[in-house]
This record gives sequence, C-alpha cells and structure tokens, in this order.
Amino acid sequence: MGKTRSIVFRFLPFVSENFPLQLLIRLTGQKIIFPFYHLISDEKVPHINHLYKVRNTKEFASDLDLFLKHYKPLDLKELIESYHKDIPLKGNHFLLSFDDGLREFHDIIAPFLLRKGIPATCFLNSRFIDNRDLFYRYKVSLMIEWYENEASPIEKAKLEQWLSAQFGGGKKVPDVLKNIQYKDKKILDEIAALVGYNFGQYLEKQRPYLTSLQVQELIEQGFTFGAHSIDHSEYRFISEEEQIRQTNQSIDEICQRFHLDYRVFSFPFTDYGVQKSFFNTIFNPGSPVADLTFGGAGLKKDSIERNFQRIPFEGTLLTAKQILGTEYLYYMMKSMIGKNKIKR
Repeated sequence: MGKTRSIVFRFLPFVSENFPLQLLIRLTGQKIIFPFYHLISDEKVPHINHLYKVRNTKEFASDLDLFLKHYKPLDLKELIESYHKDIPLKGNHFLLSFDDGLREFHDIIAPFLLRKGIPATCFLNSRFIDNRDLFYRYKVSLMIEWYENEASPIEKAKLEQWLSAQFGGGKKVPDVLKNIQYKDKKILDEIAALVGYNFGQYLEKQRPYLTSLQVQELIEQGFTFGAHSIDHSEYRFISEEEQIRQTNQSIDEICQRFHLDYRVFSFPFTDYGVQKSFFNTIFNPGSPVADLTFGGAGLKKDSIERNFQRIPFEGTLLTAKQILGTEYLYYMMKSMIGKNKIKR
C-alpha cells in the first residue's frame, strides 16, 4: 500500500460509515467488485500467523451477507463469456476468489459457499499442489513461530548470531526474516538446516495445500480454478521473460492437469510494475496465454481491459462495509485527479 493510500485509509473507514453503499455504487458506477482472500480459519495457522490477520468463519459469514445484500454472485465463466461476447453484465455483481490454493478452501470455504449458493475461483501455484513445496513467505512465518515458541535459548542465540553475520546486528529476528525476498528465498532453507527445522515434515503433517483429488472434487462441485504463478514470485522483481514463463507454464500445467477449458491467472503479491508489453504477449490474439488476469490493487480501473483489480478482505480488523466504503470513497477521490485508472 502506497504512503498516500495508507494515510487516507486511516480515516476513510470511519467516514464511509455515513454513506449508504448503494449510493457509493451509483456515484462511482462501479457495479462489479472482486473481493479476494487466501483462507478462512477459526484456528491459528502457523504458516500464516506471522504474515497477516486471517478472517474467521463468523467474519467471513458477515462479509458474504453484505455482498449478497448489495450484489449478485458472479461465476468466472459468466465473466469470461461476457468479455468474449462483448455483452455487458446488468446489475451489481461480485466475483469471489481465493489465492494460493490452501487446504481451507476445501475444508472450510467450499462447504460455506455451497450452502449459500455462491460460486468462487481458487488460484493455484502449480509447484505447491499436492504439498510438493512451500511458499517462501510461509517458511518465514514458520521460522518466526519456531523462534518465538519452540526454540531453546541456545538455539535462539545460534540463529541470532547467524543472522547477525549475514545481515548485520541490531535487528529483531522476526524483522530480518520478514525482509527476506523471493530472490534470496534459499536462505530460509539454510536457516532451517542450521536449527534442525524440517519444512518437508511440516508439509507432510499439516498438508497446507490442496491435493489434486481435492481440486477435482471441487471442480465437480462447480468451483473454478486458475493459476497464480509457479512458485509465487513477485513480478516487479523478476524479468519480463521470467514473468511470461511463470504465467504460461503455471496456466498450462493447471489447465492440462484438471482439463480446464478456460485460462485465468491472478498475480502473486501484486501486478504493480507489470508492463503493457507483458499483457500484449499474454493476450496476443493469435495465441493468447490467458482469457483474463486479476490484480489486487483495490477498486480501480485498468488500462488493460482484460485485467481486473480485486479488493483484499483480510489483514484488517475492518468490517466488509468499511472496506468497501473506503474503496469507493478512495476511488472517487482518485477520479477527481484522473488517478482512478492504472496506466501501463
């Protein structure tokens, strides 16, 4: 979140309480929203616990009630058909999605949505399906969890000394770990080996990701799936060639494995900084890599018509009404200076 956006978002949630949501929808003309999450859980999740606040089932139910009150659920295939046939959708709609392909989508979220008749799309990292590997940020959370709750004083001192030698002293261990970037992700495996922590054992015991069988079961229940890159790289920090490889390869593998007749992709982390030339390749009329793509910049238009910006609904104590109200008000503020559209 940019500095200006961060400052504005401190007071807009409280201002938004005074504006009926239907009024904000009419004033902005933004009738389709794209809320997204990663997981829903009433329990602490060690591989996410130190990264962001997770919505619990009560909060999620409240979110869904608000969506259903003001919008009609939208299925991914409806959106794809609307775009390809150039038929505008009438009325207010919401398309719900979940990133990272976590087990909770099968165990908690899907039963919830089936009871309410709400479709959803789940975006998978191709390397993590069947718990073959673990996202490096999840490794960060696990290392912090181990350091704060399991490590002995001797083990803590050993890790602190090693990190101090690598990154300099005077920094708290959790802060150092959280600053490790995708390009340096192998450091986390070195740390685990140093202290005797086994990520493979965690994968085997906890099974944090969806299995192929679970994905197939969910498809049969009517849920849709897309790609989220191979291993959750941050696109603004990798070359365009690697961006295209990550996108193409992950979509191909997921579509082939699960026999999908549509091709969609959500950007890991953010699509900030992704250039128009990338989209020209991805949406090449002769051989398109994807039907649609999805970012996570909030309520915004995008100069790339087939790239839709989603609104995150986790990592905050705000209610869904406050989140949406804030997004709509911020959209109106940005539109006054022509900044409500992402230009590539």
